[in-house]
Amino acid sequence: MALNNTENCNNGSKLHGGGCKSCIKEHRNNIFSPLTQEEIDFLIDKKRQIVYNVGETITKQNTASTSVICINEGLAKFYVESTNGKNVIIRIAKAGDFISGGGLFNGNFQHFSVSAITKVRCCMIDSANLTSIFANNNEFAVKLLRNHTKQNNYLLKKLVDHTQKYMPGRVADTLLYLKNEIFSADEFSVPLTRQELAEMSNMTKESFVRILHQFKDSKYINTKGNRISILDESSLVSIRENG
Repeated sequence: MALNNTENCNNGSKLHGGGCKSCIKEHRNNIFSPLTQEEIDFLIDKKRQIVYNVGETITKQNTASTSVICINEGLAKFYVESTNGKNVIIRIAKAGDFISGGGLFNGNFQHFSVSAITKVRCCMIDSANLTSIFANNNEFAVKLLRNHTKQNNYLLKKLVDHTQKYMPGRVADTLLYLKNEIFSADEFSVPLTRQELAEMSNMTKESFVRILHQFKDSKYINTKGNRISILDESSLVSIRENG
């Protein structure tokens, strides 16, 4: 169960640029910047802040939801559950990301599951309020659609990579994704098991670990427990592009 920590944003902590300070921060993808103060107040009406512990489910595949989730702290994994028990992790969400379950414009039907990798603090925003503003604020609608399209394009690329790349290319892609998109560092501690890293690369744990050792032997990376250091990014880029 999630921690029983709910908090409304009606405390005056609103950003002048658009948004609520407790969950909408100024960052390069701030889609809330076009909102008027009145629209901000309407959007955060009845909004609740919730804290999830490691491993807890935030949204469940094949269920309905009436909320869009804004993550303001921690990491969560998006993954597809199959009938044979094999999961495929699509991407990692971090602070500033928004979770609509893929169904914001399709009946709020959840197309994948989301669970907390680390402790996650997030805000639940009413989907009906969001779509109402979408219908009346053109600039916001464009930003929201661009964000939605960007996510869909990433999912399409992920699908193509999983079907066309050999396993070394998929492992290299996973490592570079973690380095550049999630941690923005050459050395980072990964709060994911080897099984979860394999699910990000759409392969078995044994195959992932074997290729990881090959990369380490070739001095492309170094590993110590859950800590990974990228030593030769150019070689990993070449493997990702050609493999």
